[in-house]
Amino acid sequence: MKHSALEMQRVTKSYGSGATEMTALDAVSLQLPKGGFTAIMGPSGSGKSTLLRCVSGLETVNSGVVAINNQPIGGWRNTRLTKFRRTHLGMVFQDYLLIPYLTAEENVALPLRLNRLRVDYAAVGKMLDLVGLSNEAASYPMHLSGGQKQRVAIARALISNPAVVLADEPTGALDTGSAREVLSILRQAVDEAGQTVVMVTHDPAAAAWADEVIYLVDGRIAGEMTSPNAELVAQQLTQLDHFERTGDQR
Repeated sequence: MKHSALEMQRVTKSYGSGATEMTALDAVSLQLPKGGFTAIMGPSGSGKSTLLRCVSGLETVNSGVVAINNQPIGGWRNTRLTKFRRTHLGMVFQDYLLIPYLTAEENVALPLRLNRLRVDYAAVGKMLDLVGLSNEAASYPMHLSGGQKQRVAIARALISNPAVVLADEPTGALDTGSAREVLSILRQAVDEAGQTVVMVTHDPAAAAWADEVIYLVDGRIAGEMTSPNAELVAQQLTQLDHFERTGDQR
């Protein structure tokens, strides 16, 4: 196994049993290098968010191996998984998940406090500056726009210099301008800081910011695209959606 930021080897995840069993991931294998930006796309219910939850350890896989920085995380106790997640993974969600009674600065510093690390407020300030919010350090989430909240969430995800940043529909609740700002920050984190980003999205324009797009259909990898552009991404997504609905493999 060569060194990679994220590797999945024939990962299967199902829910229920017997007649009600539903397979969300079906023998998924992928290997993502450090310093890359990967978008995960597919029709609704194709397994995109389940994939992120399995990578983060929030879901236990039925079979296969998930490894972060060459460390397989299967079979770990919740305490060990939680600690590993805090130090090796940054997570960004569509609904931000900021703590409402903490300022922007305090939200960004939260992962350091949870890991019982000394908070370097100069570093926190630099991270807020990176996302264009140095003037909002003392602001509470209720006083921030959706785009600003998401930029705080990205700063929080990056503050610990994680091995992988997982972003689940990070632009889904944003207008076009705010979405572009958020995607530009993620792109900058990859290009300038060597960060590894894995982003689930339904938006071809968002996926076009990535280096690679991986398509899921019915829990399986159904295609890949490098150097994507929005038009080609949309065409491929439409074809895969048609295949899922009709079973036409031509």
